[in-house]
Amino acid sequence: MLSIANVSAAQAENYYEADDYYTRDLDDADTGTPSATWYGKGATALELTGDLNQSTFQKLLHGEGPNGESLHARKIDPDHHRAATDCTFSAPKSVSIAALIQGDTRVLAAHDQAVRTALSILETRYAQTQIRRPQGERERVTTGNVVAAIFRHETSREQDPQLHSHCVLINATQLDNGQWRSLSNEAIVAHQKLLGEIYQNELAYQLRQHGYDITPTATGQFELTGYDSELLNTFSTRTQQIETYLEKWEQKLIENGGAPLHRSQQKQATLDTRRRKTTVPRSVLLNGWAETIQAQGLALPEVPTQDIDLSQTSQTAAHVAATLGLDHAAERESVFKQAKAERFSLEHGLGQQRFADLHQALRNHPNRIVIDDHRLTTYTALDRERETVQMMVGGQGQVDPIATSDEVTRLGRLARYSI
Repeated sequence: MLSIANVSAAQAENYYEADDYYTRDLDDADTGTPSATWYGKGATALELTGDLNQSTFQKLLHGEGPNGESLHARKIDPDHHRAATDCTFSAPKSVSIAALIQGDTRVLAAHDQAVRTALSILETRYAQTQIRRPQGERERVTTGNVVAAIFRHETSREQDPQLHSHCVLINATQLDNGQWRSLSNEAIVAHQKLLGEIYQNELAYQLRQHGYDITPTATGQFELTGYDSELLNTFSTRTQQIETYLEKWEQKLIENGGAPLHRSQQKQATLDTRRRKTTVPRSVLLNGWAETIQAQGLALPEVPTQDIDLSQTSQTAAHVAATLGLDHAAERESVFKQAKAERFSLEHGLGQQRFADLHQALRNHPNRIVIDDHRLTTYTALDRERETVQMMVGGQGQVDPIATSDEVTRLGRLARYSI
């Protein structure tokens, strides 16, 4: 799952720094990978690598580079400036349980890899800025670089196991000439579902390679097979809080003659029930989770130990998924966006192939025709268009008209004066 939210500079002061929400140490987690790291070609251009530095992060939130240089074309208003865009990738509950309660560090690594796969597509395709052409018009251009900070967190606000990563995209991107501009995030938001599906697919594929089986859910996501609903619900306190709040709110609205809740109100419920996140030592969390499982008589599935090489089946599955995606997209539109075919392929082949293999299968598919950077058609769609035109032309003059042209003209004049 992927959620996206903009953050202003003022919010950054209170939310990121005062609350210290993103930069808390994750105790003594021995995962083999840092919990807070820099990411992106833009970060590399600023010589930001490895572990995150708190003071540099604060400068970036205020539109400054590590050495105090401005990352914007003009002076910014700190009270209204969008400091960053927070893209949060959240793992399914069963994945969080396997990683955090059962301690399978391979699952943590799979999550990290899936996040980076989605971010690489975001950066390459959807990192953009607006420039002004000599004629005066503004144009959105793709820069292909972001300055991002990735913070991996392991608990919800209610201290349930909840593996997720905040990918904080700083509002800055670099042009080919080396100048820095604000990051336009419209394309990122527009492709939120695709990016979330890329994360889900890559995570599911990596987990299958580690011996886990996956079960797709009605929401388009998945859970690990063998983790029953009672176990998942036990460690979903936050979800239950929001659902209870929504039920009471909607019941009150209906009693007062109002309409059911819409999406913005559901988002508000999440904010209304949110409380300040607190830090609890890892040992205390682990003991508490173990006691909960024992007290409720719950059972944890065995952790698989045998890895599986899926590289060959991934390529085969990718070709099948690419064919399905292209056929589906071309059925409804003769020219369609590449993302539409990709989304259908991922939805119907979740975790069966790496996204890199799917991308390659689409790129090399014999039925694919490239219109421009983001739009495609197929030879099948073109043949169907030709057949339609031929049928229309061939049918002309084959039957008597229901009215002559003079009669149509006369009826048109009468229609103007009809009541």
